[in-house]
Amino acid sequence: MKTYEDILEYYKIKNELIDYAILNSTKEKFLDLTLYTSKEKLEEELSLMLDMIDFYKYDDGFSIEVIKDIDTPLKSLEILGSYLETVDLSNIRMDIILYRKCKSRAKNVRDKYKRIYDLFVSSIDTKDLETVLNDIIDDDGNILETASPLLKDVRKQKHIINETIKDKLEGYINDPKFSNAIAEKFITTRNDRYVLAVKTDFKGLIKGIEHDKSSTGNTTYLEPLGIVSLNNRLREYEAREREEIRKILIRITEYIRGKKEEVLSINETLKRLDFLNAKVIFSHNHDCTVPKILTKGTFKLVNARHPFIPKDKVVPISFSIDEKSSLMLITGPNTGGKTVTLKVAGLLSIMALSGIPIPSDESSQILMFDRILADIGDEQSIEQNLSSFSSHVSSIANILKDSTSKSLILLDELGSGTDPIEGAAFAMSIIDYLNNMGCYGIISTHYSEVKAHAYNNQGIKTSSMEFDVKTLAPTYRLIEGIPGESNALIIAKKYGISDDIIQNAKSYISEDNKKVEKMLQAIKKQNEDLELANEKVRALTEELNEKKEEYNKKIFDLEYQKEEILNESIKKADEYIRNMQAKAKALIEKINQEDASKQNVKDTQRSINMLYNSIIEDKKKSSKPSKIKIKDTGFSVGEEILVKSLNKTAKIIKILDTKASLQVQAGILKMVIPIADAIKLKHKNTKPKGTVIYKRSDSKTEIDVRGMIASEAIHDIESFLDKAVLTGYTLVYIVHGKGTMVLRQKIREYLKTSPYVKEFKDAEQNEGGHGCTVVTLK
Repeated sequence: MKTYEDILEYYKIKNELIDYAILNSTKEKFLDLTLYTSKEKLEEELSLMLDMIDFYKYDDGFSIEVIKDIDTPLKSLEILGSYLETVDLSNIRMDIILYRKCKSRAKNVRDKYKRIYDLFVSSIDTKDLETVLNDIIDDDGNILETASPLLKDVRKQKHIINETIKDKLEGYINDPKFSNAIAEKFITTRNDRYVLAVKTDFKGLIKGIEHDKSSTGNTTYLEPLGIVSLNNRLREYEAREREEIRKILIRITEYIRGKKEEVLSINETLKRLDFLNAKVIFSHNHDCTVPKILTKGTFKLVNARHPFIPKDKVVPISFSIDEKSSLMLITGPNTGGKTVTLKVAGLLSIMALSGIPIPSDESSQILMFDRILADIGDEQSIEQNLSSFSSHVSSIANILKDSTSKSLILLDELGSGTDPIEGAAFAMSIIDYLNNMGCYGIISTHYSEVKAHAYNNQGIKTSSMEFDVKTLAPTYRLIEGIPGESNALIIAKKYGISDDIIQNAKSYISEDNKKVEKMLQAIKKQNEDLELANEKVRALTEELNEKKEEYNKKIFDLEYQKEEILNESIKKADEYIRNMQAKAKALIEKINQEDASKQNVKDTQRSINMLYNSIIEDKKKSSKPSKIKIKDTGFSVGEEILVKSLNKTAKIIKILDTKASLQVQAGILKMVIPIADAIKLKHKNTKPKGTVIYKRSDSKTEIDVRGMIASEAIHDIESFLDKAVLTGYTLVYIVHGKGTMVLRQKIREYLKTSPYVKEFKDAEQNEGGHGCTVVTLK
């Protein structure tokens, strides 16, 4: 009996993954890949795969092409007295470097892909391993001179002898008396010894040892006697070099043996990356996503594709079956896609349950099936004739024996290969058995009796493969909720079979079958009408959404324009007020600079009143103030307010009922303002716990900025100093608290730059000490 891997062609998935893997151990792991039994572990793997897919798609992923297979050399460490060869050391070194680079790469994106970073053991530091190996072996796998002082000395002597030999041989080549004897003007070797290529007929001109001849015999490879001792010495130093390298390898092997656990961990992490990398490549090539995994509920595939049908030919399949209707019966014409649908359902379930992303939309849902059992006998994938009834029955018997309520069962052309009446009866009985078991299953058939049986039974969902009667071709679309019609006679008529034969054939169809076909036609017509109505609803909904989007855009544009106009107005108003404030400050400075005679004060007061009145007039031009009833103002004589237009505090002297205005005094200045230009001031009744500040009687000379950040505090202090200068105060207090003293430092840095400040210092101890700064104004 064939396994699900053969029937559903899961082995092809494995083979492709094996092709993408680099290491032999990873290839073997894919070969042994099986279904997860733990939902938690499966979800961990698929979640990691989702991160890996995004990591490679949006952040370039890992580059692991240089990964080396070091399983064999690491196993050899268990053999006492063994040592690693240079190629083994080179591969271990390259893997350690790759591990370090990948870990660094993962660390850079750990906030985004924590699961990927968690693949790396945080306690492993490759620095020491890398440093030791870098001093011993290079990128080409050669032992470096830095590996030992003796090796350096041996190679130095070897180099001197080499150069001496070459000099002597070049002397022979360039000596005119040997010009007739020299066959080739280059130095070569034979039997690991340096020789000259001389003409055989003239070899007697140079005394030496003959090592070889050319194939023609015209050239003799001769070792001159003058370099024999040098060649011998060279061989001795080469032997010393090999022996020293062997000792170095033994020494470094012992070092790595002591770091075996770390190297093994590095190796396991890199093998894991190779495994995940192969699945990422597969997912990219087949446009795969990670489905949701459920223990129970709805088994759903959305726009699922068979991974081995070309992208330009594949027709996506969508369906769902749940606990209430856990069986789905598919009907339709031969070669219409029924078998492919069964294979897609089974193959994608196996892929997902073995931790491989599937070619479908991410809204797909796969259940934790305990096993997937299939009897699919298409001629493309079978090696023996499974279309006979006996073969099908044998396969179905094994499926029923092995299945549980948590299994997924796939049965293709159930009941075929025997007498249609008995075959249909057998199919209906099997369907009833599976329905009572409560397992999930997808079954295909072309029997009308089976279609009607399924349609009239709860727990069974009917679907069909669409067939276009105009083109006489299947569309390969799966239509849920509608059993398929028989199209044999329609096709026969289209291909020229006479009406007499067609009508005669119809007469042989039983009345029950005719009723079934009429029922199917009526259902199809109802579904088409429903689909048409749904299409109209979709079109209206789309039109409505477009209109909604259009109106939302208009509203947004109007709001934006309103915001722009408001911002521009505020900007101009702020600029205007700053100009007015500057003029007011200039007038105050004039008072401070000159002798403050009564006449000077009156003149200055008159100028400020004129300046203020000009601001009010400009405001009246730009906006008409709303009428305010005095009884609703809530102001009282003696109350402190903020004059909006001046951004200054003032004290109410009198409420003028007839003019809906207030007479106020700001320092030495008296003025009349409209009530709309006055804002009530909110006074803090409590102060933060911490520094105890002595309460001064005149709170207008004090600002409390405790609890604020530096930028907010400085903004408020700047406004406070403006008011203090305009009012005419010469001494003010800034309460900032002690804390870490950072706020105090920032405030004092600002005070050094303020044009109002003459000097500042800490308050007296009974007034707050370091928690309060006393500022003397100019």
